Amino acid sequence: MNVIQESMKEIQASEELKAHTLQYLKTQKSYPRPYRMWRYAAVAVCLLLFLAAGGYRFYSRPVSYISIDVNPSIELGVNRFGRVVSADAYNTDGQNILDHVKLRNLAYVQAIDKLMKSEDYAVFLTEDSHLVFTVISDNSDVILKEINADALAQKYQVTTYTSDLACRQEAHQHGMSFGKYRACQELTQYDESVTIEDCHGMTMGEICDNIRSCQRYRHGRKKQDDAENNDSGQGDGQCGGNAGHHGRHHRNRHGGGY
Repeated sequence: MNVIQESMKEIQASEELKAHTLQYLKTQKSYPRPYRMWRYAAVAVCLLLFLAAGGYRFYSRPVSYISIDVNPSIELGVNRFGRVVSADAYNTDGQNILDHVKLRNLAYVQAIDKLMKSEDYAVFLTEDSHLVFTVISDNSDVILKEINADALAQKYQVTTYTSDLACRQEAHQHGMSFGKYRACQELTQYDESVTIEDCHGMTMGEICDNIRSCQRYRHGRKKQDDAENNDSGQGDGQCGGNAGHHGRHHRNRHGGGY
């Protein structure tokens, strides 16, 4: 019985369940040996099932997340073994793709390659498209290095970022992938007239283009102010006030493309 008690230390079950199991085994001594052996086998099977359930939970628990955004917004959950254990879409285009492309249980680089090679996704990858990878992970440097080294990803205009779980939670409250939400937050820092709703109607390329426009505007305005040495106290103004309108118009006109 000491051997059985020792083996139960590693079992992920409640202490009450373990106690009941041990007590049950002790009561079997009065039965004939073959009967006891059958009972022991049944209990062993139950314990193995508990261990298997714990192993599945361990395997299926994401520890890292990768947001892949062009116009389709797709998030991958990656376990500690580097395997994709969840794939979720945050717009209609993304959901249509995941309905046809299965990514679970693949290594995350393989999953990204499979996604980009699929016919459903390829229509969004043009010379002008902007592909953004945003990573949440304790090993984000490793993941980003592998993504940047991927030959297929290098064919396109790729930008990579890191984020955190708080951003992911807030993004999901707005029905948006955390990658696109991060970009939207950056844009609103430059142009307060842009709203989350505006960003819903914009592709990542449009968001990134507006960010660059704002950056150029501020840089040019700063150079002008420095040259004129003008300290009038006037603000920089808003560099992309029509960004949200342009995003909605472009999307309606082209049906979500570029």
